[in-house]
Order: sequence, then C-alpha cells, then structure tokens
Amino acid sequence: MTMKALLQAKAMLSNLDPYLIIFLTLLTLTIVLRIKLTSQGKVLLGARHFFLPFYLDLRVAKHIVIFGITGSGKTNTARLIVRSFKGSKLIIDWNGEYLLGKVARPSELSISQLSILDFCEALASSLQLTAPQYAMLLEVARDSSNLSEIIEKLRKYPTESDTRREIKNALLRRLEPLSYANLFSGSLTIDNVDTIDLSGLTFDAKRLVANVVLRLIYNNPTKQLLVLEEAQNLLLPRRPDQPPTSCELILDEIRKHGVRVLAIAQIPSLVSTTYRNAEYVVIHRLSLTTEEARDIGLTEEERRKIAKLPNGCCMVISKGQKVTIKVFKVENLEPRNKVAKDQVEAQYTKTAQSAEKVSFDPSLMSCVIEDLKELNEWRRETSNNVSMLMKEIDEIRQLTKTFLDKLSLLEAQVMAPPSTVKALKIEIDKIKINLIERIESLEYSLSFVKERLSEVEEILFKNLKT
Repeated sequence: MTMKALLQAKAMLSNLDPYLIIFLTLLTLTIVLRIKLTSQGKVLLGARHFFLPFYLDLRVAKHIVIFGITGSGKTNTARLIVRSFKGSKLIIDWNGEYLLGKVARPSELSISQLSILDFCEALASSLQLTAPQYAMLLEVARDSSNLSEIIEKLRKYPTESDTRREIKNALLRRLEPLSYANLFSGSLTIDNVDTIDLSGLTFDAKRLVANVVLRLIYNNPTKQLLVLEEAQNLLLPRRPDQPPTSCELILDEIRKHGVRVLAIAQIPSLVSTTYRNAEYVVIHRLSLTTEEARDIGLTEEERRKIAKLPNGCCMVISKGQKVTIKVFKVENLEPRNKVAKDQVEAQYTKTAQSAEKVSFDPSLMSCVIEDLKELNEWRRETSNNVSMLMKEIDEIRQLTKTFLDKLSLLEAQVMAPPSTVKALKIEIDKIKINLIERIESLEYSLSFVKERLSEVEEILFKNLKT
C-alpha cells in the first residue's frame, strides 16, 4: 500500500512543471527561514485565541514590568521569560522562588569591585538615612573594606555633643542588625552568579543587597537580563516634581549597555511612574482604581476585565496595543537546596537512562493523532458554547435596557400618586439587581469556559510545536 502511494506521488510530480517545483521549493524555504529568523531573540509568552502565538521581542534592551495579585500567575510568567531568554541573566530573588542556575547567598558575595562611596550610597538608599547620618557614615567608612569594619569603627567613633551622640546611636541601630547576616563576606562576583537568594534576610538587608547588586551591575554591565522581584521596594513611587531615585537612574543607564530589566510588583501605584509605562506592561488579575487604570492607559471596560482575569491569563500593553493572552505554564523543577537538587538530578539521570531503553512504538503516533482530534473537537464544541453564552449575555443586556426604558416611559405618562411611583421605583431596582446578578453569573461562567478553552489551546499548540 505504501509503495503504491509512493508510485502515485512520483507520477504526479513527474507531470508537474519543473519551474513550478523549483518555485514551490523556494517559497517553502523562504517561509521556514522567515519564521526561524523572526523568532530569534524573542520569548514565546503564550497564545491568543486559536493557536496564535504571542512573543515578547527582546532582541534589543527593553524593560518589562509584571503586575498582579498573589496567585494570579505573575511568578509563572516571570519564570517563563527567564527560562526562555537565552542570554546571561541575574535574578535578585526576594523570596527564593526561582533559584535558577548558579545560586548564591549574599554572604558568599564580594564587594571588592565596589568603591566605599558606592557602598555608602547603597546603605543610605536602602536604609533611608538622614543627611546627618549619611555624613557620619562617610566619615567612619574611610579606609574600610566591608560592613563589619564600618560598624566596628562607628562603635569607637568619638562624639563631642549630645546631638552627635544621638546621630551615632541612631546609625548603629540601623547598621548592627545587618552584621548578623555576614553580608558580602565571600569571594563570588556577580559575573559568576545567576541567582542571588535573599530569602531569610530582614527587609533592610534585602534592600541593601539589592542596592549593592544594582551598583555592581552599573559598574560592570555584563548581564543581559536583570530580574527584580518585589520591585516596589526599589522603584519607589514619587511625585512628578521629585528627581528620580538612584535605582531608577541606574536601571535607565544599564539599558544603554544592553541590559534588559524584568520588574515584578503587585500594584502599579507602588512603583515609580517610569516603570508603569515600560515597553511591555504585563497585567494579571488586579483590582485597580479608576485613577490607577487611567495612569497606565486602561479604559473603564478594560479595568473591569482585568479584575476578572482567570489565573494564568494577562493583558499585555506594548506601544499602545493591548492583547489578552493565556500564558504557558512552567513546571517548577528547580530545587530549593542542594539535597533536593541532587535528588532531582539523580531522578533525571534515571529517567533518561530508562528512556534510552524504550523502543519506538509505531502505534503511538496514531494514538497521539486520535487524542489531538478529540481535543480539537472539544475545543470546537467549547467555542460554540462560548458564542452561545456571549449571545445570551447580550440578549439579557438588551432586555434590561428595553424593560427599564418602558418602565420609565410608563412612569412619565401615568399620573400616579407618589407612593405608587416610589413602589414602582423599588420594584425597578429589584428587577435591575436581579438582572445584574444574572449577567455577572453568566460572565463568570463565560470566563471559566474561556479558561478551559485556553488550556486546551495551549496543549494543542505545544503538541503542534513539537
């Protein structure tokens, strides 16, 4: 049967014009090359409706900011971007959620490449020191090589007045808790690190490490992607008349050297206005105020839509364009400690060795094709259900408008006593509330069905991709 099919195909090809065959071959190669070249340097983030892929173009240095409440999927989105990006990266991991590549604790890092002035600036920025405290810090920090030396010199620093003594004591209260973490007492440089794990540190210690790392990158911008978790702790909001903070200036400057910044935060209002309008703004489920929505260019309808986004779905804003997508899921295979890492690596080795012994089953492909057909049929049926739900919602809205218009007309034409009019208004309000609840219930059902549909599309897209 197969030989007969091959002979038939050969006969068909022999009847074709040779120039047509050459043209079709060149056309196919052109399409393949175009797809290959246009996807280089891009990150496949997810899919829009019906298999349409959505890419983040990171071929040049662009800043990305991700917003969303806890559990909405923003960490998964950040992980997907980090794992898909092929260049060098550095993750300032606030809560130990990534731990990708070479992981280091702040105690393993060295600040030998940082001047003592830069280190004092990082201390002042992270601890929000007053001007007198910063001045005393600069006096004490001369000829010091690390934080422990600065604290020891400050303890012995002479004070001639009560005011200076109060400044010294206040500065010690801010610095001494940092000494227990043994920050920057190692020999590793950020060039040899992919993730800096800040979990377990105090809030002030985390901010200090992040500020120091930013200055190290500024002095030597070798990384191509910088990931900032809990960005609201570094990119603080400010009034338009206030100058940008040192962190903002550093991040803007390193972009000129090809460093992309991925900032993750919960609420836009907690982040500097500069980063609310990054090249890519990714918004997961979030309850925004009208003012917050307006600040990032959202309409009232879009604001309500974002508040009801299913987990894993987001709206991406770029160059004024807004696209809602379903983000692909990333399995969290990264261990949180060395023991777990060894166990995972051993399991992978065992699985890989077992896979080499498995022979190819010809019937497997037919089973996969049947499964894909069933999934595609389910997707088609679900699409029809979505269309029916949307039609029903529109009908209910129209019915509500018509009914209320008629009641208003009746109220205007009929000369009724005030008590009757009041009772009529109460009845109208009850009907209106009932209809609104019904609409919201249907909208919830619609979002649920859409979420299921997006998951199936994701599965189909990945199978077709592979």
